[in-house]
Amino acid sequence: METLLVVDDELGILEALADLLREEGYQVLTATHGAEALARMGERRPDLVLTDWMMPVLDGPALVECIRAEPGWSGVPLLGMSAVDVGALRAQYPGIPFLQKPFDIPSLMRQIRKTLDSQRALSG
Repeated sequence: METLLVVDDELGILEALADLLREEGYQVLTATHGAEALARMGERRPDLVLTDWMMPVLDGPALVECIRAEPGWSGVPLLGMSAVDVGALRAQYPGIPFLQKPFDIPSLMRQIRKTLDSQRALSG
């Protein structure tokens, strides 16, 4: 069973995503900001991090920087989500797929699967 870490400071979104992903068969860890996400990753390495971009304490860009700097986590795939225009974010953070909030559930599920499959192919 694959483990996803969902990071969002909006509790309603966080809980809805966690419930949905559990129903889809994933184990789900949650965090309300990047610092909490790093603590969760210290407890258990997720197969994918789905993170909001604009959050208090430690935002998405800082979280990505921390994950990429840690040798044991650098291979964890990231999936960003933001209410701001994600076109600019995609250009600024190549290699990280982004979902524009609000997004539809089928698009979210397709992107999670695509990201996990891509990582699996890279791992061989």
